[in-house]
Amino acid sequence: MEYVVAVIVGLALSQLATLITTVYLHRVLSHRSIRLHPALTMLMRFGTWMLTSISPREWVAVHRKHHNFSDVEGDPHSPHIEGYWQIMIGNVYYYRREANDGDTLEKYAADLPFDRLDTLLLRRGVLGFSLTGVALVALFGLFGPGWGIGPGLVALATLAVVYLLLNAAINGAGHTFGYKSFENDATNLKLLALITFGEGLHNNHHARPASAKLAAFKDEFDPAWPVIRLLEKLRLAEVLTKVDEGWVDHRRRIPRTTVSPLGTKTVQD
Repeated sequence: MEYVVAVIVGLALSQLATLITTVYLHRVLSHRSIRLHPALTMLMRFGTWMLTSISPREWVAVHRKHHNFSDVEGDPHSPHIEGYWQIMIGNVYYYRREANDGDTLEKYAADLPFDRLDTLLLRRGVLGFSLTGVALVALFGLFGPGWGIGPGLVALATLAVVYLLLNAAINGAGHTFGYKSFENDATNLKLLALITFGEGLHNNHHARPASAKLAAFKDEFDPAWPVIRLLEKLRLAEVLTKVDEGWVDHRRRIPRTTVSPLGTKTVQD
């Protein structure tokens, strides 16, 4: 029973990590489509540190370069360049390879210099993730004998594995399978969007990177959008870009087309 609970906790934390990634790292920092209250920004910074071990500056630089070279030479993690299974299995390797490139950081994240908090603490991603592990072990230990180290580590491992797999699916499957409404090499996967807080609507995102909402049409759902709207109502966030205009009359709009290893097929919008 304790290990079932541990897996559930790990899955819940992986979803929280994914939500922080799409709202803070992606929509706030990378594309500047949302502004957060300073207190929420600090919470997001610590959440990123403890749940993902990611440096926001590195993530933003890699992501912006991906947009600049999407699926052509120079893309840090394209399945069309590296291979589908290479990205699905080794996405973290390709991310780290690019994140370790100082020139990439200087060129694509010059607006996000490391501050004193980064230097003293938040750049130490392993420390943040380790503290999460310690907290989970301590938390499970409160439930009695047999609920400490084992379940805590299972929860931590579930968080890590699921989070990495979801990110790999966005970069791999999200450029290989699904459907397109816009002329770019990314694809939309509705199921993936449901478990990545909208990131699976990748074709839409590549069409309008600055949009804070990733759903473009009535039959699409971006689970992060209601969260963002709630934060707006609480005066913790401000959407800075138009989200509902510009989809239907987008200059690169195409008839909805499904993409699979068997080829492409145009379907009714």
